[in-house]
Amino acid sequence: MYIRKEIREFLKKMPKEMKLPKHWRKFVNKYDIEYNLIIKHGKSYECTNCGKYFYTKQVPTAKEWDICPFCHNKYDIKRSNLKNYFFLYDLALIDNIDNRISLRYFEIERKYNYKIKRFDDNIVEYARIVPELGIELVNDRFFKYMATERVYHTKRIERWRVYTGNYGLRQYYKSIYLENLNEKIKGTVYQYAPIREAINYLILNNKKINFLKILEKAKYPSFELLMKAGLYKLALDCPEKFNTKGNFEKRFGVSKEYLNFMKKHNISYDELEVLKLTKRPNMNKIQKLLKMSNFHVYDLERANEYVDLLRLEEYSKKQKDFSTHSYLDYIRNLEKLEIPLTNKILFPENFKEAHDESVNKVKIVGNKFLNKKIQKRYKELQKNEFNNNIFFIRAAKSLADLKSEAKQQKNCVYKNYSEDYAYGDTDIYFLRELERPEKSVVTVEVLDGKIRQKYQKRNTRVTPEQNEFLEMWEKTIINKVA
Repeated sequence: MYIRKEIREFLKKMPKEMKLPKHWRKFVNKYDIEYNLIIKHGKSYECTNCGKYFYTKQVPTAKEWDICPFCHNKYDIKRSNLKNYFFLYDLALIDNIDNRISLRYFEIERKYNYKIKRFDDNIVEYARIVPELGIELVNDRFFKYMATERVYHTKRIERWRVYTGNYGLRQYYKSIYLENLNEKIKGTVYQYAPIREAINYLILNNKKINFLKILEKAKYPSFELLMKAGLYKLALDCPEKFNTKGNFEKRFGVSKEYLNFMKKHNISYDELEVLKLTKRPNMNKIQKLLKMSNFHVYDLERANEYVDLLRLEEYSKKQKDFSTHSYLDYIRNLEKLEIPLTNKILFPENFKEAHDESVNKVKIVGNKFLNKKIQKRYKELQKNEFNNNIFFIRAAKSLADLKSEAKQQKNCVYKNYSEDYAYGDTDIYFLRELERPEKSVVTVEVLDGKIRQKYQKRNTRVTPEQNEFLEMWEKTIINKVA
């Protein structure tokens, strides 16, 4: 099995035996408490956690007597002849290996000792994740069973290898030891990132600490800026979207006068996008608009091209079965029918009735308007045409062009993509051979500057030559890289 040189060097420096932190046992004990039982001895009951007995004259059921009256913890009740029982759960800690953060995973097996009516711990480290290298290290007895992963291990792990299977490592743990965080991030790329502040924010808001996700976000310089500004949701969800140079407005899309509003409401990315559209610092309105669009900000962006969003939100209160998506569908029908978009038309008294009527009229008119939109899009995308000595690629020219492509390719580009292409929701291109320009070779879909789909006839994979041509086209033409 090939292992990258960078990883091989790292493995050489990684000690096979690594120390545990000073208060690790105390940390484990904290979570051991919930993995216990109440043992029934006739009319008396013994708690394996606190070791105390309690009595009752009644015949209890598990639901009545699953809380110890001394330590007040809730446990299952088992009979005194219980011989074998165990719990399994995972804990994690962070370590610094060669100035790189490593997450170390431990499986805690709580096994019942019937002789003393207590549980013993068997703690084994079974995996390490190194985010900077993008690798998962597991012991050599790690394997997949059915739909879950399980580690069968010995008490001492002496051999590690890079795991390269097709399924992911179990990255769920009950808790992570963070007492020594500041010490462990020294010398790493995260040394100055406000990770502790991010963790405190998650704790205060009763959110699970996904340390891997925090590390993934903390690598961006904008993470520190957002955390210090009090924009915690943006910092923990999408700092990469603000990792740009320039003034406040260039970075956030709104002027700095909105900063206090953004901080006050700890604004999310979708809420910020709506604020950019409305320029109205009203969180109640922003959230109503998001709900109206089923949290599809793109639909709000489209609707904003036709009407004032705040006015649309007020209008929606009086309408039945209203959504931004259905409203855009209504506008699209009006355009197909070439009906002027006056205020009276844009805000009909009965939206559902007007929408249904527009649908029926469009069925009569047919595809004349749609074809005009496609022809206009073709002119917009002509700048992206490209060729070499074998292939050339161009955008779809008309509705008939899409229909011909679908017929030759035996695909659904005409049926499923004509309208999306006409309205700019996606881009459709045809790859052809220079010697046979009318014969379809590959149908290509481009979305947000990237090739989303590329298939030959009957959705078969492209050839290496076709793929090389398309990659060059995407890089030099679509993304304009010199």
